[in-house]
Amino acid sequence: MSFFKAKPLPHEIVDYPITQFKFNLQPNKAEKIQEANDEYFVLNMAKGLFLFRMFTFYFGGGILLLFFLIQFIIKKPTPLHIYLIPLPFIILGLFHLAVYYYNPHKELVLDRMNGTISYPRLFFSKKQETVPFWLVTVYKNLQTGGDFTPMGYNLILRDRKQNFSWTLAHNRCERYWSFMVWYMDKNRPLPLGDIFDSYRQADFDRRLKEGFPKPLYPSFVPTDEHTPEQQAMRRRMAGW
Repeated sequence: MSFFKAKPLPHEIVDYPITQFKFNLQPNKAEKIQEANDEYFVLNMAKGLFLFRMFTFYFGGGILLLFFLIQFIIKKPTPLHIYLIPLPFIILGLFHLAVYYYNPHKELVLDRMNGTISYPRLFFSKKQETVPFWLVTVYKNLQTGGDFTPMGYNLILRDRKQNFSWTLAHNRCERYWSFMVWYMDKNRPLPLGDIFDSYRQADFDRRLKEGFPKPLYPSFVPTDEHTPEQQAMRRRMAGW
C-alpha cells in the first residue's frame, strides 16, 4: 500500500490497548523497552546482532578459509581473483557489526507530560527528531509475499520531511496505536498492564490536583480508573 494513497490513522483510541509489556522491559537490549513509567515510554528500535545478520560474515569467512586450506593441501598457487569472491559477504557482515557496535541505541521516546514523540534518525546519526504527538503520521501498511499474497498489516510511523519510516508493530496495529494514543493522553489514567502499576497512584494524584481535565483524544472504549473509588471520585469532580 502506497503512503501517498493511504490515509494516516486518526489520533483515536479505537480498540483496547495492548498490555503485555512487562517481559519486554529490558534496558540496553535491542528492540526492547528501555523505560516505562508515568512520564516516559522508551523503546530501543536498534536491530539486534542476530545470527542471520552475521550469516554473510561467517559464510564469506568460511569460503576464504576453505580456499586457504585447499591451497595448503594441493600446494598450488591460487589466482588472486578467487580470493575476492567471498569479499562482498565479509564486507556486509562487517557493516552489520559496525552498525550494532557504533549505534546500539535508536530510541523511540513518548514524552507523556510534554506531549511529544522523539524518534531516531537512520544509519549512524544519533540525533533524534522531536515533534508534537498530535502531528505524527502513522499508517497501516499491507505487507505481501513474493506472489502478492497478503501477509498482514504493519504499523508504520512516517516522517514526510525526512522521507523515511519506522515499523512500530507487525501485528495488532489498532491495539498498538491505541496504546500510544492512550499513553500520550496525560488526562487519562495510565493504560492497563502490570508495567505501570507502581506509577498509577502518582499519576492519579497529579490529575486530581489538575481537576481531572477532559481527555485530549477521543476514545471508543471505556476509560476507567484503576480502582472503583478513584473512578467515583473522578466522576464526582469532573463528570466524565
